[in-house]
Formats: sequence, C-alpha cells, structure tokens
Amino acid sequence: MWNKDCRVFCFGEVLWDEVNQEDLPGGAPLNVSYHLAKDERMDVYTISSLGLDEEGDRMWDLLRGWSIKTRFVQRNENYSTGRVRADTSNKENVVYDILEPVAWDYIEKDDELTDILGVDDCLVFGSLSCRNKVTRNTLFELLKTNCFKVFDINLRGNFYNEEHLRMLLQYTDLLKINEEELIEVIRIFRTELLHTNEEEKMRFLMSHFEIPQVIITRGAEGASFYTVTDRIDIVGVSVDVVDTIGCGDAFLAGFLRQHLKKEPLKVALYRASMMGAFIACKKGGCPPYELKEYDLFLETYRR
Repeated sequence: MWNKDCRVFCFGEVLWDEVNQEDLPGGAPLNVSYHLAKDERMDVYTISSLGLDEEGDRMWDLLRGWSIKTRFVQRNENYSTGRVRADTSNKENVVYDILEPVAWDYIEKDDELTDILGVDDCLVFGSLSCRNKVTRNTLFELLKTNCFKVFDINLRGNFYNEEHLRMLLQYTDLLKINEEELIEVIRIFRTELLHTNEEEKMRFLMSHFEIPQVIITRGAEGASFYTVTDRIDIVGVSVDVVDTIGCGDAFLAGFLRQHLKKEPLKVALYRASMMGAFIACKKGGCPPYELKEYDLFLETYRR
C-alpha cells in the first residue's frame, strides 16, 4: 500500500535550458520533481535557489503551478537564476554549457529541513550540486540524515572530482548511472577494471562503497537493476526521438513512483524505461503531459 507519509526531496540545480533560443525549465532535480508531482499521491519538494530576477519569478510560478512544494526553494539577491545553453544538433547526445556562478550554487543550510528529513523520506541528489562549496556543504549535511538517499550521478563537464564523488557514493542507498558514467567512475576509482564486463564494474562499486542498490541505464537498450545478490534486466524500446533532455530524470521519477510504493522491481524498472522513452518523444525535460497520456503510451507498446 502507498505510504502517504512518504515525501520526496529533490536537491540541487533549478535552471532554464536555452534550446534553439527558447527557454525551457530544467535541471535534473527539477525534472525529477516535475514528473513525480504529476502523481497527486506524491508529496514533492524541490530544494534549490533562484535569483531575485524575472527568470526566478517565472520559475517560481511554474513550480507552484506544478504542485511542487517550494518551502525549501530560496531566493538569492546576489546571483541570477541558473541557465544552461543546450546544443541539440545531435539529438542522441545533447551538449550542455552550464553557466556559473548562479543562485543554485549558493543553497544555504536550512535547519528545519535537516530536522524533518526522516527514515520514510527520499532525498534525490546529483554530482553537479557539488561544484560550489556552499551548496556542497549544505548537501553533505543533508546526507547525514536518516533518509533514503538516491544518487543520480549526472556527470557534467569538469564539475566533479574523486573526493566529492567518493563522499557522495559513501552515503548512497540507490545509485543511478549510465554506461558512459560507469566507465568514467571506474576510471577514477579502479582503472584496472576498465576492460572487465559491466557486472564486474557494478559489483566493485557496490562492494567498495557499500551501495545496496544500483541501476544502470542504456537508453533504448533498456536497463538493469542490481542488488547485492540479484540482477534484473529489462529491454528498452525505440521511439522517434525529439531530444534526450531529461530522459534519465524521467526514468528515475518513473522508477521511484513504483519503488517507493513497494511494487515489484521488474515492474518498476520497466515503467521507468518506458517513461524515459515517452519523454524522449517530447521537447525539453519538463514537457506538458498528463499521466493518462503516459498510460496510453504504455498500452500502445504492450500491443
């Protein structure tokens, strides 16, 4: 049964994706929040910071309109709202120019948030939020709380290093990683495993950092879910891709919707993969849709 006391907190970057001279709301934590908040049973909070500017006002209005709770979205008078310039000339591999410094680099510690995070709560975070020490220190304080910690690794540009990744991985209860990111993480922590197969790499990460659950995504090729003793595989689907912005975030939201309700892991993994494919058919990380449209998409591919 659904635990109505379960809350999901998505920490980090909230920004505008500038795609072909059009502003689209984005940032991995926002994308995950957006898809989770589509389900009225979900209690979704974004933890971030916006500038005291027109772009911040527009984003604030969107968050409220999407039923995302903004109690822990700060406003910063010294830094502007985040922005990313996305190059979508290769639809399968979008390139991002992530501007800095911006407001989400300065997410300040909130004692109320630290106090309320509990064992029934889920905290979603990524590596990009560690690029500035202010936001990084706030995240590390939250990671000390006794909640379910989901690390969507999201390696971007040069905004990560061994020290920060090590700390984040050591706190992780569920890791989501793609094939390219897995190779990069193995290169950092155990180069002699680079020529081993995927499962050996995954088993190393799980044992070395004591991570109980890991998901590896492969786009249209599907995904695998690893626990200490088991492995579950699902195949993906091919769709007409509009762009891949936010597809991994949609995947994670689709998985958490099922996993936090204690649905069978294979069901959660399948529905996550289909959510990623569904969003790949649309523009941007937060395209307008209703859950019934996604359900119809599922039925179409079942046939």
